[in-house]
Amino acid sequence: MDRRIAAARGVLAVERILPRLWPACAFAGFYLALALTGIFPFIPWPVQALLLAATITATGLSLAQGFADFRWPRGIDGARRLERDNHLAHRPISERHDRLAGGDAFARQLWALHQARALPAKFRIALPHADIAARDPRGLRWYLLIALTVGLVWARGETGPRLISAFDSGAGAAATLDAWIDPPPYTGLPLQSLRIGDGNTITVPQGSVLNLRVHGAPRRPGLAAGSNHAPRFTGEDGEYSSNVIVSASARVRVQVGGKAIGQWHIQALPDAPPTIALTATPRRTEQLATRFAFKGGDDYGIASLKAVIVPEGKPAAKPLRADLPLAAPNARKVEQEAFIDLTSHPYAGMMVQAHLEARDAIGQTGTSGTVRFRLPARVFTDPLARALIEQRQVLATAQKGRENIMTALEALSIEPERFYEGQHDIYLAIRTAFYGVRDARTEADIERVQRILWDTALKLERGGLLSAAEELRKLQAMLTAAMASGAPQEVIEELLKRYDQAMQRYLQAMAANPPPPGQEPLSPDAKTLGMNDIQTLMQMIQKLTEAGEREQAARLLAMLQSMLENLRLTQGGGAGGMGQQSPQDKRRNEQIQKFGGLMNKQRDLMDRTFRQGQGQGSPQDGGPQGLARQQGELQRELGEAMKGMDPKAQQKMREAGQAMGQAQGALGQNDLPNAGNAQNQALEAMRQGAEALARQGQQGQQQGREDPLGRGPSPFGNSGVKIPGPTDLARAREILQELRRRAAEMGRPQAERDYLDRLLKAF
Repeated sequence: MDRRIAAARGVLAVERILPRLWPACAFAGFYLALALTGIFPFIPWPVQALLLAATITATGLSLAQGFADFRWPRGIDGARRLERDNHLAHRPISERHDRLAGGDAFARQLWALHQARALPAKFRIALPHADIAARDPRGLRWYLLIALTVGLVWARGETGPRLISAFDSGAGAAATLDAWIDPPPYTGLPLQSLRIGDGNTITVPQGSVLNLRVHGAPRRPGLAAGSNHAPRFTGEDGEYSSNVIVSASARVRVQVGGKAIGQWHIQALPDAPPTIALTATPRRTEQLATRFAFKGGDDYGIASLKAVIVPEGKPAAKPLRADLPLAAPNARKVEQEAFIDLTSHPYAGMMVQAHLEARDAIGQTGTSGTVRFRLPARVFTDPLARALIEQRQVLATAQKGRENIMTALEALSIEPERFYEGQHDIYLAIRTAFYGVRDARTEADIERVQRILWDTALKLERGGLLSAAEELRKLQAMLTAAMASGAPQEVIEELLKRYDQAMQRYLQAMAANPPPPGQEPLSPDAKTLGMNDIQTLMQMIQKLTEAGEREQAARLLAMLQSMLENLRLTQGGGAGGMGQQSPQDKRRNEQIQKFGGLMNKQRDLMDRTFRQGQGQGSPQDGGPQGLARQQGELQRELGEAMKGMDPKAQQKMREAGQAMGQAQGALGQNDLPNAGNAQNQALEAMRQGAEALARQGQQGQQQGREDPLGRGPSPFGNSGVKIPGPTDLARAREILQELRRRAAEMGRPQAERDYLDRLLKAF
């Protein structure tokens, strides 16, 4: 019964609601019928907007007025509607829960008979009867029905678009959109164009810039980008633009006049922090630099790397943060070694704890594990230099005791006319340090005194070798940084020239300083590193930079610096450094020089023979007969020089001697043309013999030899650096020249010129 009453209440609700909806439905229906005719795309948007606003206003007012006195049907209303539809008298449904208030026995029997009266097995609920005619006395509803029918027939397959046009200005149909994403510059990724209607998720680095350009829009577009800050479009005359920084994943939507002209789901990929790890415990080199071997990586490249060093047992000490050079700019994976000289720091010689700290372009850091080692320190042999370094160490580590340092410095500077004759600069430096300690007020003042003491000790020790090594490391770091930052080629060449000069000074200073007395002798099978190897490496670095292979050039430069750091001066031949020549090599070089002199004499004799044939010979030559005697003497000198030669080179020299004999015979017969040909053959044979002799010497030096780092016979053979050949280098230069030529042509399209500029910046 409750369900039947609820159904009856629903019928009553329909009867009450429909008449109240009629005026609002009339306004909305006639507006939609007008839209079905397809007229809105042909009328100005302000007129359509006015019609739409009027329709919405009239509809809203009609609904407000019609439902002002609306009440939902109650349960008693549903019960009586059910009784009325089923012709039930005496209200058996609506009064079924009533109770008799009182009365005699007859009344109670009568009430029981009334309740026992059976209800029908089936109930009938009449359909809703909405009295719309009372609300529409003029019959406008029939005109609305006709208008909608005609509109539907007229629209046919365009019903949906025409109905949408009733609420759309149509501006989005004419507007076009260009969209692309610029990743952050530090990622090195190219820009990414977005296709309209791309339903796939687009993954971009966090911090990328979404560039939006709308063309042909009659009004300002709208933009939604989730939680990202979406600035309003700016522009005029149909051209609008906006740039969104993608900091979080979002669904981006661009719309014009209520119509979406572009939407994408963009996922922002956060930048992971870099990773770094030490592959070996830091150790000292032969030149007392600290070697750090490490490997690491980052999704977009490591920007900088530092070694953080803290003295052991001194938690309050200020950490030493030393920059480590990277072989490649913003490398995503690094596995290399770096050398830094920390002997100038007050912590030198102390047990320290160190770890590496890698930083990417946005400042995120990654750290390695902590290792414990002793920081290398220079051993000063000069007594005065040792004393200055000792006072410097005390000044850096002691909290108190400056009076003792002042007393020591004053004692070291007594009687300058006796102890500092010819070294007035040393005396003045010590006195400056004394007054610096006395007047120090800040930490910077103490550091200034420490530098004075260190520089003075360096000047006293080993004739400038330490300063030359430090200058070489600084230039290597400058070169690496210049290659990483894309510096112009002329800057790279100037730095390479300065590096080569500093290397020569370093080698000269090393040669001028004998090995320390307590140096451990090398094994007899230790190998040498010759100047030819070093110069070959410098030439290859120069060629790699000219070919645009700067990353490989930086790696090769790091390898050369590693060799120089491990270079060890020895006495005698066969050493792990710049050793002397062996007797065999010395004899071979003397032979090559002797053959060079013979070749010069043969070339001079051939020139005089040619002038004699032209009638311009000198009387001092004695004519063809005199030239024949000189040719015979030269042949005898060649025979003397051939003694003890290698058989392969000796064969070419025999051919040269035979050609000299033929030339002598032709000169004796005044046959100058044939004599000149024979002399030319002799000269060519001697040249080939000298080359064979030189190749034999190079093979003898390289056989079984390794560089100080154990990399094999070639200083760059097993370095992991791919060395391009002459053909590759020439081809690379041709490509660079062609790129520069095309970039200079102003008649080319701007897009092509921009592309060429990007290529030139990259290479």
